[in-house]
Amino acid sequence: MLRRTIVRVISRRDAAFGSRHDCDLDAFASLVEQPVEPADYPLATRITQGVPTYDAAPLAHGPTGDTEHRHGLRAELAAALVDGPGIVMLEGAVPAEAVDRASSVFWDLIAAQHAQGGLAGDHFAKPGANDRVWNALEKLALADPEAFIDYHRSDAVALVCEAWLGPRYQLTEQVNVVNPGGEAQQPHRDYHMGFLTDDEAERFPLQAHRLSPLLTLQGAIAHCDMGVETGPTMYLPHSHKYELGYLAWRRPEFIDYFVQHRVQLPLRPGDAVFFSPAMFHAAGHNRTADVYRMANLLQISSAFGRATEAVDRARMVNAVYASLRSRVAAGLDRAAAANVVAACAEGYAFPTNLDLDQPVDGLAPPSQADLMNRALDEDWTPNHLQHELAQHTARHRSTAGAANQPVAPDTLHPSDEAQLNQTAKSKSAAQAGEVARAESAAQSGDTAQAEACERPGAGTALAVGTTGQADRPRMTVGELLAEARHGLRRLTAAELAEQLESDPEDRPLVIDIRDRDDRERTGMIPGSLSIPLMVLQWRCDPTSGDSHPAVHSLDRPLVTVCNEGYTSSFAAASLKRLGFERATDLEGGIEGWARAGLPLVGSRGPMRSGPRA
Repeated sequence: MLRRTIVRVISRRDAAFGSRHDCDLDAFASLVEQPVEPADYPLATRITQGVPTYDAAPLAHGPTGDTEHRHGLRAELAAALVDGPGIVMLEGAVPAEAVDRASSVFWDLIAAQHAQGGLAGDHFAKPGANDRVWNALEKLALADPEAFIDYHRSDAVALVCEAWLGPRYQLTEQVNVVNPGGEAQQPHRDYHMGFLTDDEAERFPLQAHRLSPLLTLQGAIAHCDMGVETGPTMYLPHSHKYELGYLAWRRPEFIDYFVQHRVQLPLRPGDAVFFSPAMFHAAGHNRTADVYRMANLLQISSAFGRATEAVDRARMVNAVYASLRSRVAAGLDRAAAANVVAACAEGYAFPTNLDLDQPVDGLAPPSQADLMNRALDEDWTPNHLQHELAQHTARHRSTAGAANQPVAPDTLHPSDEAQLNQTAKSKSAAQAGEVARAESAAQSGDTAQAEACERPGAGTALAVGTTGQADRPRMTVGELLAEARHGLRRLTAAELAEQLESDPEDRPLVIDIRDRDDRERTGMIPGSLSIPLMVLQWRCDPTSGDSHPAVHSLDRPLVTVCNEGYTSSFAAASLKRLGFERATDLEGGIEGWARAGLPLVGSRGPMRSGPRA
């Protein structure tokens, strides 16, 4: 039987407020030094340095169907996190192949940050000591929805989130790469009381100190082999139960005690550690000369708490849903799909505009997660869900002051596919499909097939600079291509290589528009940015609301790249239509670049070229 040990260290048991001067190291030590009994954790494979450790590999791809075992494991994880050491380790929580694919996206994002000449800010390390991908959750969803699904379908992660927070939890993620030599942190506590100064924390009653860590679960998923020499996070088990911990962690005697008694857990790719944010913890010192220690740091918020990072969850849902719907149709376990929904959609119904969104059918109106799950159950089209999400967002905006009248939401029914398919994004998708078919025909040499490609409508008109008028004569794909290239000052491989060595302030941004399979097959031009053709215009147009930060100015020279230099011409022409007058493309594409003997980097980005675990 677990022993619940919460030490009250203040002199008056009914005192509402604590003081930093009441902190008692002996009382703290009596908590931290209590043993962990293996009999209290029968489902754990072992106790590692006082941390219950579980084999999570059977749950990495989704639920196993053993409901009784799932409930028992969830209860045991809750006991370990609340009444036990406050930390658990899940070995193989995320499949290694999913970790590698996500890492590829993250390295691309880091490379893009370096190409822009800036470093992501960090609150605990000096510039250059590490690399950060803030809001990695949303960025992964937008860059590679399939990778997002495989990474977040894990039932091991879902179980520990439910054990600490219950349902409708909200993920945020930040990737951290500690470079060789990166120094250790000072021990600290986190969310949310840990962000306050001692003076501020003393103004909050002790019940707020107890509540604060219960609203957030912290975790980390390893993205490389993390031996102790690489400096994985240091933890002090049981320290989360010290009531005055938010007033103690800056005190020198507590820091010294941490240094003497903390533990470090070596990890392999896909292993995960979850712990109470009230636990004293600190990132370790990377003492290696060649290991870039990458971890995905998870901050999971209760439905009743507030996340620390802004995430556009509607955009994530729209990015992931089509792929998730297809995967469910192909046999993906529905419970595993629900884990993906929980990872990207807002699970809490409030705050909402009660003028428009009264919970007349229950105690709360539907949330984004409710809509996404309903869409999967009823097989909605992506446009249908997109429309419902837009209406959901409209109902959540305040209309106070709008002539003192509630504004009714748009009443267009999403089942009207003909009307919904007129949205700009579906036009963009149609454009991409037509261009891809045209390229395929042109490259295959099938003249009959190429000439059978009817001239596209407004979508392709955007790509090639035509008006899209219905009375214009039919054009062949060759004529479309010639029209797209009219006005482009196309670059040879040698010319582009020379420009990439030019003044950094006027260096062209190379945009690789190919899909992931092609990028993995051939590699990419060093420093290039991956933006798939399907979303190119949306990620480049500064007015779209979805533009990529690297495409920050209409004056910047852009060079689009495909496999052999056909689709890239259509893409460059569309960018010129958007106002990028210096847009062009690479003659011969990646194949021509390779034939010229110029360097390519693998799909894991230029950061992968050096030795690293």
